[in-house]
Amino acid sequence: MVTTQTEHPSVPAAEESVRSADGTRICFRRLGHGPAIVMVHGSVATHTDWMRVAKLLANRYTCFAIDRRGRGKSGVGNSSYSIEREYEDIEAVLAAAGPGAVLAGHSFGAVCSLGVALRNRLPKLILYEPTLTFGGLVAGAPLADYARAIAANDPDGAMEIGLREFIRIDPEAIQTIRVSRAWPKLRSLARSWTRELQAMDDLQLKPEAYSAIDYPTLLIEGDQSPQHPMRNSVQILARVMPQARMETIAGHGHMALREVPETAARLIAAFLAE
Repeated sequence: MVTTQTEHPSVPAAEESVRSADGTRICFRRLGHGPAIVMVHGSVATHTDWMRVAKLLANRYTCFAIDRRGRGKSGVGNSSYSIEREYEDIEAVLAAAGPGAVLAGHSFGAVCSLGVALRNRLPKLILYEPTLTFGGLVAGAPLADYARAIAANDPDGAMEIGLREFIRIDPEAIQTIRVSRAWPKLRSLARSWTRELQAMDDLQLKPEAYSAIDYPTLLIEGDQSPQHPMRNSVQILARVMPQARMETIAGHGHMALREVPETAARLIAAFLAE
């Protein structure tokens, strides 16, 4: 494991890396003290999606915020892409975090975390709106339009398609995002979303498959998120996973980790303290 020192405002963090099963370098930020939580971000994102929550938990927990492969300083991959490689990346960071580490995932990162949870018995699991196919395909036919925009070197057009068709954001809100400081980062990550959307659509496990995860799980939804593929995934998992419980963040949607990190951190801390 490689370690260098960096700094986030008010909370010191170490930039570290491990090698996944195929040799890909997977980077993460480690901050805080106490029991370990490994945090996995979603698509068109990096470790920063979890950092506001991590800073709030750092006085009680050691947080490991991953850059998934192809993101941040992590490698793009030393083998052909599949969701199983994502599982192996997370498992490598869990091993670095040590025995007893809890796993937390958001969006596609929560989908990957579910895959890891089916392969490994964890002390506890935290999932914020995994994008599963319980209510139909996540991408479906619009994925072809998205892929064509990427092939035409039009990340702006691709991202508009993605936000409209896959995240179900209304056009007026998309235009607000386009002129925000977040847009350059989104467009820079647009290309790798294609393979993840395809992985989501290909992963068509029945809800009952997740009943095998029979240890404490916290499922979080935002009441402003689209029903499909976010809220229905949480609600169905809450019914089939034996030790799952669901919490709803009122007035917010899929990006509550960034918008109201205090609320997300409070829910997570209460769950871990049980």
